[in-house]
Amino acid sequence: MLKLIISSLFIFSVNATSAETDSHSELSHYLNEVRVKSNIPAMAVAVITAGEVSYSKGFGYLNEKLTTPVTDKTLFRAASISKLFTAQAIMKLVELKKLSLNDDVGLYIPQLEKSQITIKQLLTHSSGLSDVIRPASLEQARTLTRYFELVNGAVPEKLRRNSFEYSDTNFNLLGEVIYSVSGQRYETFIYDNILKPARVERSNFYDGKNEHLAEAPPTHKGKLIDKLQQRPYDLAFNPSEGLVANVVDLSRWLTLTLNNDPAILEKQSYEAMLVPQVKTTWSEIYMGLGWQVYENEYGKVARHPGSVRGYKSLVLTYSNNKNAIIILSNSSGTPRWEIAKSITDILKTSGEW
Repeated sequence: MLKLIISSLFIFSVNATSAETDSHSELSHYLNEVRVKSNIPAMAVAVITAGEVSYSKGFGYLNEKLTTPVTDKTLFRAASISKLFTAQAIMKLVELKKLSLNDDVGLYIPQLEKSQITIKQLLTHSSGLSDVIRPASLEQARTLTRYFELVNGAVPEKLRRNSFEYSDTNFNLLGEVIYSVSGQRYETFIYDNILKPARVERSNFYDGKNEHLAEAPPTHKGKLIDKLQQRPYDLAFNPSEGLVANVVDLSRWLTLTLNNDPAILEKQSYEAMLVPQVKTTWSEIYMGLGWQVYENEYGKVARHPGSVRGYKSLVLTYSNNKNAIIILSNSSGTPRWEIAKSITDILKTSGEW
């Protein structure tokens, strides 16, 4: 009987491994096919299954001569995925009782003391603030102080608070709140409290010294975007779009997040971030605290896309079963929603998810 049980377990293990190998082979074939079809020079994808990384791979090349292949450690601009790190940092400060989500932002940013905007409104894009001020290049030498002065000058007399309007400004202000409350630069606080506990190796934020820049250059329709037309790196925009990352590092962070790991936050904080707060203008999608949340045929979804000129990215999670997809690319035309759905279908059909 014992031999029969061991034999059955072995056969089951072999069959499961074979099915996983087949699904990953199909996945790699599909991803390379869609990359070529969509004219994406460089792309990397990671998959998390039941809270563990099950797939991680790079596609394409970093140069026109096709001599430098993309790997899962290639750095891309992650763009607005950065907002999830900012949101977690705010929740960390809440846990430390350094601030409350209902606090007025003016308590921490004197320029906005009359705005009556709350921390929660910034997290849910319901502050009424618009993206009037754009990022400035290093050559323009605009200081953080000057950025917040410009933001304050652009605040309308009557804010449409509690009405959804997606805005980088919200999260840039949260970055200043983090600095004001913690006494640490935004980038340092994120590293100490999120990146380091997640054992992130290469991913980091632009530091103002031309370090931590993307290795994959920005493109449009397969062509490199001229330097003057590229979205500039700007320290003031780090909290909303400044993360430069690879899928290996992002998957390390995301596995901790999906598993409610106390290395970053307490369980109740992770859960609070997924509670719908404000209805967006995107069909039945709601803002949680940083996350965009909704339900589809596969269950509860929490996601955040990223997009700056020449880059498209996506973190999409199925929180009920701790499955997730991470996509980084250096093309404005990457069909990330189509890719995410196809990945889900392939893994569902194979039984891996």
